[in-house]
Amino acid sequence: MKVYLLFPLISILILASCQQKENKDNITYTKELKKQKQIYLPIDENTYFVSKSIFQFEENGREYLFFENRQKSMYDIIIFDLENQIVSKRIPIQREGSNGIPAMMGSKPFFDSNNLMVFQHNISRISFLNGKGEVIRNFPIKKEGYFIEFNLSSYFYMPTFAKDSVIYISQRSKGKGKRVGYDKIPLFISFNQKTGEIDWLPLYFPTNFDGDYTIVKGEDAFSYDYNNINNQLICSFTNYDSIMVTENLKDVKWYNAKSRYLKNMKPNIDNHTNDIYGLIKNEEKPKYLHLMYDKYRNVYYRFAEMPCKLAKDETPYDNFAPKAREFSVIILNDKFDIIGETKFPGNKYFYRMSFVGKDGLYISENNLANPEFDENKLVFSCFKLVDINE
Repeated sequence: MKVYLLFPLISILILASCQQKENKDNITYTKELKKQKQIYLPIDENTYFVSKSIFQFEENGREYLFFENRQKSMYDIIIFDLENQIVSKRIPIQREGSNGIPAMMGSKPFFDSNNLMVFQHNISRISFLNGKGEVIRNFPIKKEGYFIEFNLSSYFYMPTFAKDSVIYISQRSKGKGKRVGYDKIPLFISFNQKTGEIDWLPLYFPTNFDGDYTIVKGEDAFSYDYNNINNQLICSFTNYDSIMVTENLKDVKWYNAKSRYLKNMKPNIDNHTNDIYGLIKNEEKPKYLHLMYDKYRNVYYRFAEMPCKLAKDETPYDNFAPKAREFSVIILNDKFDIIGETKFPGNKYFYRMSFVGKDGLYISENNLANPEFDENKLVFSCFKLVDINE
């Protein structure tokens, strides 16, 4: 009799384990990312296959991808039609003259493909362009401040955002600080297009950041995204388990967003040096990368990079190169509860080029370690958010 009762009991236990997964932190995982499809976007010999400024947007009921190209001989913006997987149009960017943009350091569509924002960090200027690449208006952005320099750029993991007539731009320190107090260093500036007024937002690094800080070449101390629906700004710090959320750009709350695959990280910016040894140490350590809001499913994705060892032929001087890095994507709901985490192999995807679309989360496959890598096209895998074991 005992033998017969054993089988129903085992079946119940297996069923329960399939419906949800828990870890040692007592977090119940109910969601995961599952590959749904691939898309292939054509590029020519004048287009580099990597860009930090990629943004999905909708126009006239269609879905497009904005792609900034400034790595090869061309200097332009490509608009891809995602449904038909073709180039919809190219917007030339001139370097000189009345429409000149001498050094494009990030750009994004401002509502649609006929209104663009282009950022020029080296000359502290934001330019608004039309769909032909013609400058509509230039805004100089200059203001002196202690231990702060304006970081005029807009990348998919640090997107400049606007609210009413005010533009908000992230900031970084000028270099090495001698315990100046990170709780006094603003993370963002605001620029009012109507009045020209520039100010710092009362949002700062966590108060328990410690140690001297040396900017490591190519690294940003935090990533963020803005939820236009709920007016929420969410910041993810490179070496911190928790994320920061504010609804009024002043008062903040902290939520746990730790990866189950990484050890606990306290909010500390290591005292790296810019020599080869400091750069290698920084490149090999685990870290949290970009955070993205999915407006279609009302969830957040936080990317976590696993620890690694640089190969003999790798250099730490370009940490945005599409190398082999194992990573995971932590999924949070609209209450910032962790509801899932999916791990990805390091020899397939290039997670530092991702975007959210109608059908799911798109992650690039243009990884140099990918056996199917082809520099003549952009390849993205689309991952659908599903219930575990669906």
